[in-house]
Amino acid sequence: MVNPGGDATFVPLSDRVRWTAVLRLLLVVTAAVLWWSGDRDPATARLLAAVGAGHLLLTGALLLARAGRSATRAGLDAGLLLDSVALVVGVHALGGVQAPAAALFALHAAGTTLLTSFRTGVKVAGAHTVAVLCLVQAEATGVLAGGPDAGAFPGGFTGFTALLWATTLGTATFAAVNERELRRRRHDAEVLHRLLADLVGVGDRARVASRLARFAREELPAERALVVLTGEGDRSGEDVALVPAREVDEVLRRAGQEARPVLVDALDPARDPWLARRWPRARGVVVVPLPPEAGRGWLVADLGDARQAVRARGLERRALRALEQAVSHAALALSRAEALEALRRAATLDGLTGVANRRTLDEALARAVADDGAAPLSVALLDVDHFKAVNDRHGHQAGDEVLRAVAAAAASVVREGDLVARYGGEEFAVLLPRTTPAQAQVLVERLRAAVAASSDPRVTCSAGIAGADAGAGAADVLAAADRALYAAKAAGRDRSVVSPGAAARAGAAAAGRPGTPGAPG
Repeated sequence: MVNPGGDATFVPLSDRVRWTAVLRLLLVVTAAVLWWSGDRDPATARLLAAVGAGHLLLTGALLLARAGRSATRAGLDAGLLLDSVALVVGVHALGGVQAPAAALFALHAAGTTLLTSFRTGVKVAGAHTVAVLCLVQAEATGVLAGGPDAGAFPGGFTGFTALLWATTLGTATFAAVNERELRRRRHDAEVLHRLLADLVGVGDRARVASRLARFAREELPAERALVVLTGEGDRSGEDVALVPAREVDEVLRRAGQEARPVLVDALDPARDPWLARRWPRARGVVVVPLPPEAGRGWLVADLGDARQAVRARGLERRALRALEQAVSHAALALSRAEALEALRRAATLDGLTGVANRRTLDEALARAVADDGAAPLSVALLDVDHFKAVNDRHGHQAGDEVLRAVAAAAASVVREGDLVARYGGEEFAVLLPRTTPAQAQVLVERLRAAVAASSDPRVTCSAGIAGADAGAGAADVLAAADRALYAAKAAGRDRSVVSPGAAARAGAAAAGRPGTPGAPG
């Protein structure tokens, strides 16, 4: 009779067995009070004592038994059936179904409904109805000695049945409503817990935003969802988008100012042009602002046709509350991800120029040199000519601007996959994979021209270029490029010099090409 399904997830079976024992004890005590307030017939007292003691012994056995779940459930079901038998005996002894004792059936059915499940309560009410029907018929036909209601069938039974089922169905209805609400709350808690668990190890803002947008689509439910962050750049995708602060729509601005979700039936192209262009036919748009610690941003969801269904089920407020909690969880993850990104930038980038730092260069060069592939590799070291004079004449702030200009010029010239790093002081290094020293010199000359054209005050650069020999280490390549750099300075600065070893290899390769005089044919 006990429902093995969802109700077991709210109240453990062992707790239900214990509380059912409490209910039986309450019934025995109530029967004793009714006897005490009645005629106090000794024979009735003995009968009630025997039935109550036997029933409580059965309950004690169920409590002390160490049976498995199936056996415990079967024992609980058997106990509920025996409750009907014991109640029939007790109610008959206390005056029949028209006496106040008949309310014990309603009390038992209501208690069973609350302690087990509303389905079990309905089944117990059905068992009570059958048991009392048998009792009434037995009294009416003389099989049992009649009480005050003997011969009153069906009138007494009708009133009893109405009381029993009204109590049971009323309790079952309220219990079912309460159980559905508990399931909804548990579902919300579970999905929020899963979201939080998913976000624990995420250290990238884009991935955090994407997970939050998917949560809105899966759990709100929303037809579309998007995390909007203020910023420059082209990172627009299905789940996350950047919008310049000057282009923030009115509905986004209002949600941020009010610090609460904003729900609009449709987007206004005049006041919300950015969102209206992205979602031209959106209906039922909800905007939830991110907390300030996560930066300026919003979760935007398009409920679409689902909005009416959400309102019809009365879930809109609950869904929005869950969405706000999800945004709060995601805000913490966004803050953490931003801090991690800042740490990564600090660990890998030079704070003044924004290019890679020396540590990043050393690690990248060590990996490239350790690769035994046949692709060539070159390294260029650049030094700003007469940089000390720039600081002495224009000040250190001007010198910092020159270094930033050199880094920006180098970053604008190099190719994807190349690495620009600050080597130290006014020196920069460029790691050029899949590039011969001769090809590297062409690129370095373009870089030097870009530096001369973009720096203010105008500066020039000297450069040394070296290629990676087979078996050479990272320190060997840097040492060769450094020697070439000093050679460029000694030759008058404002030029690039290829390491002699690299130049010799390039000449040998040219001499060995087919068709070149002296080369093998």
